[in-house]
Amino acid sequence: MTSLVDRYEGFIIDLDGVIYLLHDLIPGSAGVINHMQEAGIPFIFLTNNSSATPRMYVDRLRKHGIEIGPGNIVSPPAVIKRNLEMGWTGGREGAGGTAFVVGEEGLIRQIEEAGLELVSGEEAKRAEYVFVGWDRNLTYEKLKTAVVAIRNGARYIATNTDATYPTPEGLWPGAGSIVAAVTCGSGREPEVAGKPNPQIVELALERMGVEARSALLVGDRLDTDIAAGLAAGVDTLLVLTGVSSALEAEETGISPTHIRDDLGALLDP
Repeated sequence: MTSLVDRYEGFIIDLDGVIYLLHDLIPGSAGVINHMQEAGIPFIFLTNNSSATPRMYVDRLRKHGIEIGPGNIVSPPAVIKRNLEMGWTGGREGAGGTAFVVGEEGLIRQIEEAGLELVSGEEAKRAEYVFVGWDRNLTYEKLKTAVVAIRNGARYIATNTDATYPTPEGLWPGAGSIVAAVTCGSGREPEVAGKPNPQIVELALERMGVEARSALLVGDRLDTDIAAGLAAGVDTLLVLTGVSSALEAEETGISPTHIRDDLGALLDP
């Protein structure tokens, strides 16, 4: 029987809950990536976690014995940048405008690099954009400013709606928990840049140069990873090292193409 790694021409692979849990490498994951590199198989790491820049992810993965370049990383800010460049600016020419960010260094840096001016204090309450992501330094003041700005007409973009974040000690509140608070306070639903938005999968496919029908998306969450693959017309693999279980796949009706214990199973016949 042919292994899964031999059935597809390219792979889109989540990080948290698939490659590692917080700082701990999941056994077998590095071996799969090294095999793909040796075999010349294209792959992209597609993460909803915008707390780090692509360069920061490169450094983090190197510590786990995985050598890649920034081009192997796609995260929600890449979609945000693309949409700004394509006229996501309310009729203005090109990127630009003011933004308030609820998020960590990686997201803040990438919003600046996308051409937006970060604002704070009273000016933030009149920002043109509000971006909300995972923020382990969240304060009530940040939530309040985001809500006021959105109620004043700011465009509201969430990096992702992952309710939880998988770690070795269990599930932590994820970006989606913060997004839920802002949504509740503002009375507005966000535009979501990350998975399950199929646009981010399409961006990964474009970067690999692989068609949707020839790719496999690997993730640990049904409602974001697997749902994104289904929306983009890509086969999917749910691994059981993160958030979702095989039972949940049956109960939710979000059906992955394959279910395996971990990423290492890609090499199994």
